[in-house]
Amino acid sequence: MEAIRKHLPESWSLVLSAFAAAYGIGLLALLALPYMISAVISDLGLDEAQAGYLLSAEFMCMMLASLLVAPLMGRAPRKTMALLGAAIAVIGNLMSAHITDITSLTLMRCLVGAGCGLAFACGNATVSSARDPDNVAGYMNLFFVAMMTVVMVTFASAMAEGGLAGVYYALAITQAIMMLPVFLMKQKASTESHPHHHIGSNKKLMSGAAIAIMVATFLFSTRDTMGWAFVEQVGVRVGYDGETLGFLFSLQALVGLVGPLAVAVIGKRLGVGTPVILGILLTGASSLFYVLGETSKLMYTIGVMAIAATYFYTLAYLTSLAAFLDSEGRLAAACGAFLTLGIAVGPSISGTLISWGGYTATAWGIAIAVGLTLVAVMIPLAHAKERHEAVTAAMAEVNATS
Repeated sequence: MEAIRKHLPESWSLVLSAFAAAYGIGLLALLALPYMISAVISDLGLDEAQAGYLLSAEFMCMMLASLLVAPLMGRAPRKTMALLGAAIAVIGNLMSAHITDITSLTLMRCLVGAGCGLAFACGNATVSSARDPDNVAGYMNLFFVAMMTVVMVTFASAMAEGGLAGVYYALAITQAIMMLPVFLMKQKASTESHPHHHIGSNKKLMSGAAIAIMVATFLFSTRDTMGWAFVEQVGVRVGYDGETLGFLFSLQALVGLVGPLAVAVIGKRLGVGTPVILGILLTGASSLFYVLGETSKLMYTIGVMAIAATYFYTLAYLTSLAAFLDSEGRLAAACGAFLTLGIAVGPSISGTLISWGGYTATAWGIAIAVGLTLVAVMIPLAHAKERHEAVTAAMAEVNATS
């Protein structure tokens, strides 16, 4: 029983509130991205590149909102900001369902993105208040993947029944439900009782390690959405119908529970660098499989089934890495902003590449992004390793004298 308790989070309210704000509200549109792309193309008559630009505007505003509030996370009223952002997102999604003019819709989606950005920043910053950021980030992603198993089917049905408006309604309803756990969030969490938070200095937002982890997060996210935005389109090309794809996406989310669960259990037992590097390589391989699988149903299916487990495994470690480098939550919030920046530009890049050279060109773009991510993450990993060794030595000294 003690062994099980050791792997449980220090506070379920912390996990639930951080998950609801960051993922249930802030990053929910990422799950709906393939359906929104398809619905925008069919309902509004846009091509892949134009659809990518429309979605990019939403996520770009999400990034800007997250980045603007990131420096304030050490003293800002997180719960109030998260609830305000959630309310903006819910109302904006409801209004989007009734807009057909492209210009007006783009402006409304920018407003929704800004609201999601506020919630996302507050949720990510909350992870930094944890005694064990790895554990909390792992359970956050576990809840996210569990939610994914439900909403992927829901979004598929919503698009089939109501097109783009149906997807917007589904987003609004889900985010309204996710507002409830946000009330459990503390306005400003204290880390005074967590001794390891005070070993080593927090990284400034303009330090080399901080900039590098933000760049790595951006590249990781860009690589992901370059493929994920068009995963539904590729599925149709290999012969799957909409209902089957909805089931497949839900099933891969169920398999994806393995990823964040592994993070919650393993933590730093494999060191700081190995899990992150392994995750970056595995997510890249999964993306290449379902992008290059446009003529192979088996290859496409393998890629789709693996992407959730590898993505959320890696995302949990990247989030905890940022939290480990800065216990005030500023860096985690800023990394969340750059994650959404990657979501913003990914569909535009892949849409342009598809229009220019098909899915093969997109695959080359994904491969380059994976390589650059590995390069960028090496600097923060080196700093995290040094701090991890200092924490281990200090805790061993405390245990020896007690």
